[in-house]
Amino acid sequence: MTRTLRGLRSDETGIATLAFPLLFSLTLMSVIALIDVTGYLVAAARAQQLADASALAAVSVRVDGAGGDASAAAASVVTAAGARLEGCDCGGDDAAVEVSVAVRGLVVPRLAGASRVTATAAATLVDAPTGPRPDGPPAQPWGPLGR
Repeated sequence: MTRTLRGLRSDETGIATLAFPLLFSLTLMSVIALIDVTGYLVAAARAQQLADASALAAVSVRVDGAGGDASAAAASVVTAAGARLEGCDCGGDDAAVEVSVAVRGLVVPRLAGASRVTATAAATLVDAPTGPRPDGPPAQPWGPLGR
């Protein structure tokens, strides 16, 4: 009997049978988590970019006296990109928008309920200075490169 116990202690032939499934499942869970985190970060960046663009579109309606609906301009930018305009406070020379984008992923969007990410942005239309600058030539309202 002592001989049998000593033989079992030194027998390591079954370690691969236990180690491979364990390592495979840990690797698979890590890959799924990486895909989900990447999907969330991409959606968050996209939502912020769309919020910025839609706020600028809402404010740019008033440039050069062009009439139009600022909320419709913001909504057209967002819907063209396949996102959703959650809120728009567009009045006068100010615009504040909230945009949501769908999160793509394997597990987290379905189980945790994090299927959308939102971002907010604000823009204000300011008048460009037209007089001479104290440190150089007169300012041009359209920028240094001209129109």
